[in-house]
Amino acid sequence: MTEAQYNKLVAEERARLAALRLQLLESHPFWGYLLLQMNVVFQSDMPSFAATDCFRTIWFNPLMTRFLSIRQLGFVLLHEIGHSVFASMERRHGRNQHLWNCATDYAINRIIMEIPRPGGHYGRSLYELPEVDIEGRRFKPLFDMKYRGMIAEMIYERLAADELQDPTMLILKLKLPGGQGGDDDETGDDSSAGGSGNRDDELEIPDVMDHHGGIDVHIPVDLDPARREVLTDRIRAAIATWQQSGGKGNLPSGSVGHLLPGKKSSVPWPRLLRQFAGQALAKDDYSLARPNKRYLSHNIVVPGLYSDSLNQVVIALDTSGSMNVELLSIAMAEIARLKDLVSEALLLVGDCKIHEVVPMNQLQAYVKNLKVKGGGGTSHLPVFKYISEKHLEPDLFIGLSDLESTFPEKAPRFPVLWVTPPDPPAPPWGRVIEIDDEQE
Repeated sequence: MTEAQYNKLVAEERARLAALRLQLLESHPFWGYLLLQMNVVFQSDMPSFAATDCFRTIWFNPLMTRFLSIRQLGFVLLHEIGHSVFASMERRHGRNQHLWNCATDYAINRIIMEIPRPGGHYGRSLYELPEVDIEGRRFKPLFDMKYRGMIAEMIYERLAADELQDPTMLILKLKLPGGQGGDDDETGDDSSAGGSGNRDDELEIPDVMDHHGGIDVHIPVDLDPARREVLTDRIRAAIATWQQSGGKGNLPSGSVGHLLPGKKSSVPWPRLLRQFAGQALAKDDYSLARPNKRYLSHNIVVPGLYSDSLNQVVIALDTSGSMNVELLSIAMAEIARLKDLVSEALLLVGDCKIHEVVPMNQLQAYVKNLKVKGGGGTSHLPVFKYISEKHLEPDLFIGLSDLESTFPEKAPRFPVLWVTPPDPPAPPWGRVIEIDDEQE
């Protein structure tokens, strides 16, 4: 392709993006506002359609986007904005990067597919999945209706049990925006962009994962506090724009306030509990992971039949001195939301020793009381000793704790889920869910 042909192609792709911008501003002000804040840079040597820094810039490969219809190009555009809206990189928190990349793509793509056409029939999506063949390579975005209603954290738990295609590692060289304005200020590159070595206007990022998500490559960058604050204000302004339009068009999940960068996402506890339990527990089968309780009193372990339903859950509430009143209130609220999700629950309350054991039929009254005993140091050794001595074999153990604690060396046979305040220390085993310590 000659330079003149490439420049003509860039102009054509810019015109299509401008048309999409106008469409979003008119029909979906929330998304349109966010798009106005982004620079668009054209770069021909990227391995996929696009990339974004989740803050100010979206890179497009015009040699590939030219094969997309206008509706497919719109999908790619919103996919990149979605990474900013839902703070994809900010919410990873130590999770496996490849699994997290895939989980965020599944979540964002599902949200985009739920954006309706203006005035269209119910179920008609505004944009189309960019599933295309380009020069013998099949691009298939990560989309599956089985993840409907799930946020990325929930999808991640599912994917952790699956075998995914290994990512391809690459070095990504990205042109930096040359101007201060929007996409019309970006004039594109030449067909050899990124291949001439380091330059002052080029960013080289090693060890980038191409996670085979079918749309883009994810840039592993963390936002500094100043940029995080700018992005937070931008999303709030986008919500205000949507409100000023009379609620016109799409606002993902009704509100994105709980996903603002700098705050931990508010986890839909009932769905995540079911999701975690469904993954942790196998389908109906006999296994030593769920021994027959009839023989446990004789210290004989016999395989028992179990299913993916939640029968008994043991909850341990940490009341140590490091758990302040606000965190305890949140923990108690989480307990209150559990009582209707399981057929049997037992609450163990304590710090370095167990102070109270609350059965299922007293759980609601205990939560309303909001008076807990404790305030000393923390150790989970007594908790797991109690479970062993009482021959309890719960379907799931849930520990509400800041994880400043002592744990048994060996993990128990049953699945363990820790519900913690933000940024806890890593436990030796079990999965961790972080909850906000601020009320909105």
